[in-house]
Amino acid sequence: MPENATTEPTHHYILTLQAQGRSGSVDVVTFSAAVTPPAGWTRHQFYKGLYAELTAKYEHLVGANTLFFLLAPNQL
Repeated sequence: MPENATTEPTHHYILTLQAQGRSGSVDVVTFSAAVTPPAGWTRHQFYKGLYAELTAKYEHLVGANTLFFLLAPNQL
């Protein structure tokens, strides 16, 4: 794998949400990806933006509870 630090995402996130399913079940879903947050953003801004984006994209997650959130540097 070629190494090029300028093109690698700077952070990795994991977000687990829990929502009430349509049939009364409990739905738990985890999202994760390597990303480069906008310059100057805080962890809180990133979390709120990510939560808003995912709950808008997946209607059944509107009002979901956050079970886990991690945003860490992508560099080992």
